[in-house]
Amino acid sequence: MATNVGKRVFENLNKQITDEMASAYTFLSMSGVFSDMGLNGCAKWTRSQFEEKIERSQKIFDHLLLRGAKVKLLPIPAPKHDWRAPLHIFEEVIRLEQRTTTAFAAMVDIAMSEKDHGTVNFVRWFVDKQVEKDAFATYLLDRLRKMQSTDLGVLMFDKELADKLP
Repeated sequence: MATNVGKRVFENLNKQITDEMASAYTFLSMSGVFSDMGLNGCAKWTRSQFEEKIERSQKIFDHLLLRGAKVKLLPIPAPKHDWRAPLHIFEEVIRLEQRTTTAFAAMVDIAMSEKDHGTVNFVRWFVDKQVEKDAFATYLLDRLRKMQSTDLGVLMFDKELADKLP
């Protein structure tokens, strides 16, 4: 089957599948650490982020297949698992989300340069979602920074986060 995806678009989308899976693995690790800390709201939220990252990688995979590309899955690195405090985990969340936003924005530019309008439209959806995710992750980090000075503050933060989930 002939591919309708340019080489640079293919390479970047294929790499993004790996990056999404690596991020998913990191979020799952975070969920375990939060669970060990007794912060079940945070554990549940990071678990939901894990599931979202898996779903995103599948969407990218399906997009490449739809366009006739032969996907080449790459190795997924082991995640970090030794965070000491909730604040450190949420700082990592911000780094993951910002890296993802930058990657998707770059993919739009690459797809535009290759005049791959199907991929431009496909990836713009991810960019829009990332803007929302970055804003919410920043809100959570700021909120945690204000509440972290006491154990009760961290527990209140955890409960607030749990309350935001279905």
